[in-house]
Amino acid sequence: MSYVDDHLLPGERVVYRARLHWIAFRASLLLLTLAVVAGVAGQLVSTNAYEDAWKLWVPAGLVVLALLAAIGPWIRQTTSEFAVTDKRVLVKTGVVQRDSLETLLSKVEAIGVDQTLLGRMLGFGSITIVGTGGTRESFERIAAPLEFRRQVQAQIVANEERRGGELPAVAATPGGTTSRAQRECPYCAEMILARAQVCRFCDRAVEPLE
Repeated sequence: MSYVDDHLLPGERVVYRARLHWIAFRASLLLLTLAVVAGVAGQLVSTNAYEDAWKLWVPAGLVVLALLAAIGPWIRQTTSEFAVTDKRVLVKTGVVQRDSLETLLSKVEAIGVDQTLLGRMLGFGSITIVGTGGTRESFERIAAPLEFRRQVQAQIVANEERRGGELPAVAATPGGTTSRAQRECPYCAEMILARAQVCRFCDRAVEPLE
């Protein structure tokens, strides 16, 4: 079972999965291209039987180097997971030295996408997840980074709409004062007073309930 599937909360579901882009195999692809060129060139060049060995060994050697160069990117490709659920953003990279990020959607302040010209053409880029408190986590060479950001934003909006429909009503006492009803902060998900104008946990301004 994958890391994401193994760490889902009760009732949590995955809505989007991303992966590393194939550009990570660029060195292997270059070596394979050179192997093909060397093989074709060997067939076009006329040499004596003693010198014909290079026609086989040069392309074969390049293929072996391409396979060796693909080992690292393949390990990173198969051990990296990027997922958006209806509650969190989950990221896991590495095998021996594992790095993981599990951030509640309510604690995601922004998600940035950085793409070069080549990245826009081939569909890859870097994503930076900014959490409450200014924490920043960046991940490079992600396939379809704009779609990953769109999925995160869509789930944040959906969560805010669900919380908005479940906010407790403010109860008024006979004297006209308001009771200490509570609600969830839309930014940090901590419980605050219903009429609070500033969250006492994250210090962000919130719209008071009337």
